[in-house]
Amino acid sequence: MAASAAWAIVGVNSMVGENLIALLDELSIDHASLALFEPAEEAGGRLMIGGESRRIEPLEKADFSRFAVVIFATDAAVSAEWAPRAVEAGCWVIDTSEHWQDDPQVPMLVADVNAVGVLPGLKPGLLVSPDSQVVQAALVLQPLLAKGVRAVSLSTYQSVSTLGRSALEAMALQTGKLLNGQPVEGGHFEKQAAFNLLPRIGAAQDDGSSAAEARLVAGLRRVLPLERVPVSVTAVLVPVFYGSGHSLQLELDTVVDRKALASLLRKVPAIKILDKPAAGGYPTPVTEAAGDEHLWVGRIRQDEIDPKRVSLWSVADNLRLGVARNTLQLAELLIKDYL
Repeated sequence: MAASAAWAIVGVNSMVGENLIALLDELSIDHASLALFEPAEEAGGRLMIGGESRRIEPLEKADFSRFAVVIFATDAAVSAEWAPRAVEAGCWVIDTSEHWQDDPQVPMLVADVNAVGVLPGLKPGLLVSPDSQVVQAALVLQPLLAKGVRAVSLSTYQSVSTLGRSALEAMALQTGKLLNGQPVEGGHFEKQAAFNLLPRIGAAQDDGSSAAEARLVAGLRRVLPLERVPVSVTAVLVPVFYGSGHSLQLELDTVVDRKALASLLRKVPAIKILDKPAAGGYPTPVTEAAGDEHLWVGRIRQDEIDPKRVSLWSVADNLRLGVARNTLQLAELLIKDYL
């Protein structure tokens, strides 16, 4: 990242913000010209970045005209109020909240998938870093498109952190009560989440799908050329704190064996393959993904009857890989090539 370009992160105390800060050093991203902001009631503290103590400034005093890129890692309400102000000041704005996710007029970008194809036609303005499930699925699907994808069937097994900090706290409370023999109710969730599976995330839609499933399908079609491809999604909330698992089945135009599929996936910088017949030769959200910025793929296989049908399993840290890594990659790309 060019050291001369000033940039900012708004919402550094959020779960996404915490992961953005953590990845700065791990990915060797220049932060000399980085400013940190929070709404006034949460500002005033300090964070250590690269061995330096940085003050968190009040958002209300931010002069956005000083910055080339501003990342919003805030809730939807803060983003809705302040992101347009940063755009008016001439900034590139990358938003991670839910507020703009469903707006087709706002470009949705995955750095390793569609960013390079979309950004050259844009002027500085608002961009969306997609929902973590879109990023995870798109990174796997993109290298396989060359083999002609005819249909996609995806089941997601999403940790409670995909619903925010309050969901994490609610499941921790439920878990503690159950381990101590105390009864629990749904509370924050529609039904008990701890030691349970919830097969609907978000409100039910008219067609029977959930809000999470509809958003994932729409997001994939915005970042990949899947307009004419049937995409079926089932999203399940699982009693895991961090990390998401995807079970993906594809129908391809041509026969592609397991080794060739793995070779295609290895070309994606974010992807690591763990697919061995030995015990434990597969990735899980807890053992490989949590706290890691890579997407792990395993269980690659072909259908015995129709070899054009393939299946695989992927896991990723929904906050690190799904949101923070993609957002920082977009910021780096903008500062390097689009200022």
